[in-house]
Amino acid sequence: MPGAYEKLLLYDLTTKKWQDLIKLPSSYPNWSKDSKGVYFCNTTERNLPFYRVRVSDRKVEHLVDLADYGRLAIGRFGWWTGLAPDDSLLAIRDISLEEIYALDWDAP
Repeated sequence: MPGAYEKLLLYDLTTKKWQDLIKLPSSYPNWSKDSKGVYFCNTTERNLPFYRVRVSDRKVEHLVDLADYGRLAIGRFGWWTGLAPDDSLLAIRDISLEEIYALDWDAP
């Protein structure tokens, strides 16, 4: 799936070195508001699991499977996810219908 990467990296400004945060496919990573964790979705799995990983100990916590909530809208880089200012999950759900209407209108 486009947009998924095989791992997340952190750059240490002090040592000027990259560190592996996790080795797990991840899309659209988002820092938590307290900067103690990173939220991400694994779009390579059918159930679209959404996770949080703690920076301090690299513990990964499965939060929810997005596929349980119906069809998600897919974009150029996969299923988009993000965080609201309170760290609640944001995702785009596709519940649209394609309907065609005819309008017979006599313009003034």
